[in-house]
Amino acid sequence: MTTELWQLEAAETARLVRERTVSAAEVTEAHISRIDAVNGKLNAIVVRTDEHARAQASLIDNGSVTGPLAGVAMTTKINTDHVPYVMDNGIAMLKDNKSTVTHKSIEGLLADGAVMLGRTNSPSFALRAHTGNDLHGETHNPHGIHLTPGGSSGGAGSAVASGMCAVAQGNDVAGSVRWPAFCNGIIGLRPTMGRMPTGGTNPNPRGLSATMMSTQGPLARTMADLRLTYAAMQYPNWTDPFWVPMQNDFPAPKSPIRVALLTEDGHPMEDATKTAIRTAGRLLEDAGYEVEEISPPMLETFFSMWLRLGAMDVLLGLVPTLPGINDSGLTKAIEGMLPMFPEPTPQVLMKALADRDMMFRAWNQFFETYPLIVMPVLTKPFMRMNEDIEGSEIMAPLWDHLRYTVNMASLAIPSLAFPIGNHDGAPQGVQIVSHSWREDLLLNAGDALELRLGKVHVVDPVW
Repeated sequence: MTTELWQLEAAETARLVRERTVSAAEVTEAHISRIDAVNGKLNAIVVRTDEHARAQASLIDNGSVTGPLAGVAMTTKINTDHVPYVMDNGIAMLKDNKSTVTHKSIEGLLADGAVMLGRTNSPSFALRAHTGNDLHGETHNPHGIHLTPGGSSGGAGSAVASGMCAVAQGNDVAGSVRWPAFCNGIIGLRPTMGRMPTGGTNPNPRGLSATMMSTQGPLARTMADLRLTYAAMQYPNWTDPFWVPMQNDFPAPKSPIRVALLTEDGHPMEDATKTAIRTAGRLLEDAGYEVEEISPPMLETFFSMWLRLGAMDVLLGLVPTLPGINDSGLTKAIEGMLPMFPEPTPQVLMKALADRDMMFRAWNQFFETYPLIVMPVLTKPFMRMNEDIEGSEIMAPLWDHLRYTVNMASLAIPSLAFPIGNHDGAPQGVQIVSHSWREDLLLNAGDALELRLGKVHVVDPVW
């Protein structure tokens, strides 16, 4: 069976273009054709950039642009500045909001030769567990029309999984890279906050949640592609007050790395989730890791952290603006969340910050013994399309099922979402967590899992 150019992993595409076995123009046209074929069903890419892609491919083919990603198809997200495109954030009132500067993580991808194929969909203000908005419409998951593609980088996840691009830029303030990676059966990395340039390009100030929890991150189908994209996105940005030019390589451990499997926490966790975690554990054990089922400390404190840190931004900042934003899905989602938030008082915030400090200390001590933790992304097999707007009686248990993904952002430490099989056609997966700056441990664990499970391949929409 012939392999199409849009099915290739990014590392292989870059090699073929570098060796001039294929041209960047051929790769680009193949991806444009793939977008034509499947995006009508998926609505993952909501801004087409065909002519810009062709122009970039021409520069690569004539030798003007080189780099480790030269010729690789990539996409950027509608909530991230990218000249000359609109940064509308999925909001009708911003539909003409032209970017005036390109985000540094995107600059890094372009500098390494990636070819921009389009802008991917995101919920309004990137604040839903599902990707859909009144400006661009709903994005679908290629694995099933009943399944959410996740949010907020759901368009990116759907585009990568279906072969419309090889890699994608996303961002994560409550799971928005790891969650759509899980939903679409691909790989997503949330780096340590500060590792990626995140702030400093948009002229507007950021709120507390963003300054404490938001980061950029790559999505890809293979570990080699994730590594290439991750390296490219670490682009210098001294205008981001949290950016740190931190090393990526650390000395190799002198003894086997111990891994904690988190399968019990006193909250609902379905068998499919536990199976995925234990499968990851067995595979890592086969790779030489020492694996044990044990939980990190202060989990109940951890499970409430995002709501407490985000209460002021959401209740005092976002909620009063909802009538002006006028996005039906965002309004319903926030209304469903409101009963879960504590009062947005200074005392609540001060206690949350104090608890976060103590939790950092406790988890860092835990990481001294167990440098890796394998935990759920979602503690049930899947989320339905638009399940997050079915009311507070549905949102509360859904939020509990997402307790690890959402609250991990509040610790600002790195996490890798990795696919582990499927359950009744829905992709399953885990997230692997380590302490700050140790993305190398996560990437090595991802390599070990991929070696034993095989690489993720492009999927066609199943309906």
